[in-house]
Amino acid sequence: MDNNLEKSLLEKVKKYYESYGAKKTLLNFEEDILKLNSPSLSYWFASTIKGANVKAHEQVVLESKNLEWCHYFAWFVKGANIKALEQVMLESKDPRWCYDFARRIKGANIKALEKVILESKDPAWSCYFAQDIKGANIKAHERVVLESKILYYCLYFAKNIKGANIKLLEQVVIESKDEGICYQFAKEVKGSNKKALEQVVLESKNPEYCLYFAKNIKDSNIKALEEVVLESKDPEYCYKFAKSIESSNKKALEEVVIESKDPEYCYNFARYVKGADIDALELAAIESEEPLYFYDFKSLKKMIEVPKYLQEEKDTEDIKQLVKTLKNK
Repeated sequence: MDNNLEKSLLEKVKKYYESYGAKKTLLNFEEDILKLNSPSLSYWFASTIKGANVKAHEQVVLESKNLEWCHYFAWFVKGANIKALEQVMLESKDPRWCYDFARRIKGANIKALEKVILESKDPAWSCYFAQDIKGANIKAHERVVLESKILYYCLYFAKNIKGANIKLLEQVVIESKDEGICYQFAKEVKGSNKKALEQVVLESKNPEYCLYFAKNIKDSNIKALEEVVLESKDPEYCYKFAKSIESSNKKALEEVVIESKDPEYCYNFARYVKGADIDALELAAIESEEPLYFYDFKSLKKMIEVPKYLQEEKDTEDIKQLVKTLKNK
């Protein structure tokens, strides 16, 4: 049936229903609606119009094999034949609709629907089913995720599913040598082996994830992670490491930034890292021969030449000395 025609008819029936009520709408439209064999119109009519022939409309929906309207019919139509509608889901072998049916429909056959999910070998729906459906077979769904070797779902299952085998899921992640997912696993999964995951990050020689690991993972090996950042010679991550990690070797990190002659990170280091050598960083920025319009090193020097509290102390000492001199006279 043409979608535009269906929408037009639906609007017409709705307006009639709002004006004359369910009884008149039933008498004037139900027979025509049924003749159209439209699952969406039959669903709407059965769920909205009091006294509608539920069985007749349900038959239209069942014969259509349309999973969406079978699902909604079971969910919202009082008196729906749950078993018959569920059978359409089971025969479809569609994991998405079997999951939705199990999650939303009271009286659904959880085990039969779960079987479809497991046979699909789809790790996404196994994750959702294990997470949301009471009585789900956690170990069976975990096997699907492990066999898929899809790192995101290994992380998702370990993080969100009570009873998950963290060690097995973590092993897939470690063996992948993917530093990004190893960092996320260490950060997000309670009980993870942070040292083993950190080793993957270190071996990757990726300064970005070494910074993240040092910054966000408790008891990480700061020195080893810093060494990777230093070896990268990347001024961005050397600056960020010095700024973010209190115990970092700021002088060594500063040296990399100076050697890079990158005016942006020379300026940022000078501005945001306590104890930075502003003169050396300014000289490196000048040697880059790039325009320094946005990098005002002079104002930074003024900020640190005489801090306000030291100036106040100096003024106090000067006054004391003046008073002492006057007394002696």
